[in-house]
Formats: sequence, structure tokens, C-alpha cells
Amino acid sequence: MNLGTAARNVLKKVFGESFYRQLRDVYRSSRYANKGRREGRFTGDLTYEAPEPQWKEVGASTYKWVPPEKVQEALPEVVLQPRVAPKDPETDFNEEQKRPLLCEKFLVQDRLLIDYVDKSGITTRREVRIEEVYAYDDGVYVLRAWCLLRKGYRTFVSTRIKGCRDTFSNETVFDLLSRLKKRSQSDPGNVAQEILDYMNNEIVISIYSLTNYSTGKGYEKRFVSGKKKNFLIDWVLEQSNVQSMLGSLDTEKHSEVEDLVRESIGDIKVTQSSYESCARSMKRTRYVFSNDDALEVKRQQLILFVKEALEGEAARETAVTRLKEDLLDPSFRLGKEVDSDLFGKEFGKVKKDSKKAEKKYRCKRKPEVVSKQYRRYERGEPVRLLAIEVAQRNLQQCLDDDRLLFGKDEFEDCVMREVEFAFTEKELKKAGEMFRKRCGAGLSTAYCAFGLRKENRSWFTDSTGKSWLNLKTRIGI
Repeated sequence: MNLGTAARNVLKKVFGESFYRQLRDVYRSSRYANKGRREGRFTGDLTYEAPEPQWKEVGASTYKWVPPEKVQEALPEVVLQPRVAPKDPETDFNEEQKRPLLCEKFLVQDRLLIDYVDKSGITTRREVRIEEVYAYDDGVYVLRAWCLLRKGYRTFVSTRIKGCRDTFSNETVFDLLSRLKKRSQSDPGNVAQEILDYMNNEIVISIYSLTNYSTGKGYEKRFVSGKKKNFLIDWVLEQSNVQSMLGSLDTEKHSEVEDLVRESIGDIKVTQSSYESCARSMKRTRYVFSNDDALEVKRQQLILFVKEALEGEAARETAVTRLKEDLLDPSFRLGKEVDSDLFGKEFGKVKKDSKKAEKKYRCKRKPEVVSKQYRRYERGEPVRLLAIEVAQRNLQQCLDDDRLLFGKDEFEDCVMREVEFAFTEKELKKAGEMFRKRCGAGLSTAYCAFGLRKENRSWFTDSTGKSWLNLKTRIGI
């Protein structure tokens, strides 16, 4: 440690950090005021445009230099403590409607201090605890975070964030998306969600078979419990692709992922329509008959699992026969029409469970407990679940009708309108801007479960700007 560093440390201890910075700024201002040489460093404003000669490289970072007396001028006008917190959404409805529907959702935990411009053009400084990120193909991403100023979950669009700092270190964050993606890689919740998305069809079909053809408390409520639940969880975690997903995390976090998968599977309640949607998307078609096909392997493994899990049950052979008809016989047609009365009754229970989960996280006070219960609530959110079901049913219908290439935007709008139909006007108003985001996240899960992948160009944009879905790229075809 040199003499200058030692002197600075002594001054900080004697006068305190904040007073030391004031002394330093006064000194630099008086020394370099009009000499055109070194000026005070400021990194809090991401919108400040310095002239080219004023850029200076410092290590691996690039800083923007302005005189200390001009710091306040460079900052955007910020309302630090608004007296009244608006109840209405702070995002622009028209702006939301122009954004693509499909989005990739990932979980992350981070605490930031942001300068945010709402739809009225008012900039406020917020301390937020980020929970989810919705990333769109056009480069825009939306944060779902607990706002300490508003005392509730809010959404923040990346294009409206004018400045960002780490809450604890107060360091400026220049590339927010890269920071969030890096932190999300160590979040067990992301790996658990990836496993659930990948195994979505098998889990739903298994729960339906195990509850419908066995005796137990879960029969009426359509949830799996006891030994059958443990058997299902062990089977899911033993899959080779699931093991590969677990390999992306440190070994000590595997147990956290397993606990989340266990909790999620225990919360799933399968309806008749969701079973039929998943079974139709997994059934054999005239395009695939090879035993080497990936989907064929998954079908056979699923039937064997159900057969083993129902050992000792009187209706075991009935369940296996039903499953073979639904999955292996291309000529056997699962009902295309949804029983509206049965669907309304079963989906009403799903909504009721969702409201209970929402109340549970809202009544908590500790941040870590609120976060855990909020994530649990989002996993069972009815909009996302119904979007998965509707999208898979319509994708399979296109495959049955030999429509392998069709407009992506038109398809997704059709799915969203069908999902909207299942909710009342009051429910849609309450969901607000999150309705589109949950619908988009559900579409992403449906594409994954159906075997469509972005890297395989299952959806692409042509030279005219029109987006397409290509079912020929489905894994296994």
C-alpha cells in the first residue's frame, strides 16, 4: 500500500465515506476547474453522451468524465420519494401490444437500484428485487420484480431503464441482460423449470394414469401422492436428458432442484382436457414409424413406467391398454372437441387453487419466503397452463391436417384469443399486462414439449419480415 492510499484510508475513517467524497470533489473542482485536464469521474448516468476526446480507458471498463459541479446537470430528473404510488400499470398498453407474444422466461434473483421512466414520462429511482425475466426475440426484455417503493410486484421494460446500479456495492451496471443471464445459471429454479418443461407431457399423462386407474385420495382431485408420487419423481430425474440438465449445476445444488421438482409435481392437478392435449401431441403420426425415433422411445418408456407404477392395481391392464391406444395407434382419434361443461368445472378448480397460492405469497413478510411462494404461484398460474394446453392441441391439429408451414403470429394470436375466452373480463383486467407475458411463456413451454426448437429454425422470419412456424423441424420427424 503506497502513501496516497494509506492517507485516503485514514481520511475515510476519520471523516466518513460520504464526507470524504465531498472533500475530494471540492478539491478536484478547485484544482481542475478551467484547465481542460483531468475531471471528476461519474458513472451513474447511462444516457450521458460525452465528446470523443473526453473518453478515457481505465482497465477493462470505459468511464464517462464530467466535472463534479456538472454531475447534477448530467443526471436525469428523478423523483426519489413520490408521495402517492400509482395503482395503474406503469407500462404503456400500446407499447405492450406491439411487442411479440412469444418470450423466453428465466428466473433470477438480484437486487438493483434503477432509474425508470414510466408511461407518463416520470422518472423515479427504485430499489427492486428481481424474480423473473421475459426475453423477446427483438432484443427487449422485461423484468418482473418486487418494487420496494411500490410494495408489490411490478414489471420494468428494459427500454425504459435509464440507469442501473448494484444495490449493495453502488457500482454502475452497464450490461444488465448479461449480468442477469450469468446469475440465472446458478439458480436451481431455472434447471427445475427446464426439467418440468422438457418432461411436461410425460408428467401430465403419468399423473392422469396413476390417479384415474388407482385407488387413493388423489383420485377426485387429480393429484398424485404417496409412493406413486415418489416413483414418478425418481423416474423423471433418472432420464438421461434430465441428468444432463442437472450436470450444469454444482453437485451441492442438485438437492435443491430435486426438492423443487418434487414440490412442483405434487402441486400439478391434471384435467381431462390437459391430458388429451398432451396425449395427442405425443401420439404416433403417419410421419414417424421408426423405433429409433426419439418420440417413439419416449412413448415406449412412458407406457413401461405406467405399467410398473400400477403394479398390484386392479385397473392396471385397462390403463395400459388405454395408453397404447392413445399413444401408439395412429388411427385412434382422441376427441378433438373439448367437453365445455367438464372443462369449465375442472378449470374452475385450477383458478381457485391459483387464488389460494396468490394469497399465500401476499401474506408473507420475509423476502425469501415471499420469493419462494411467488415462484410457486407462477408455476400454477392458469393463463400459462391453459396456453400450453391450447397451443399443443392446435399444433397437433395442424400436423393432422398436413399444415406443416404456417404463420407464427397468426397461430399465436389464435391461441391467445382462445385462452382469453376462458377468463372473465374482471379476471383479464386483474391480470393486466402479465396476461400476454404468461401466455407467451406458455407458448414457449408448448413449443419445447412438442419438439420444436429455435436452434432448429422451427420458427423463423423471412426476407419480407413475416414469421413462420415449421413443423417439419419437430424433433423425431
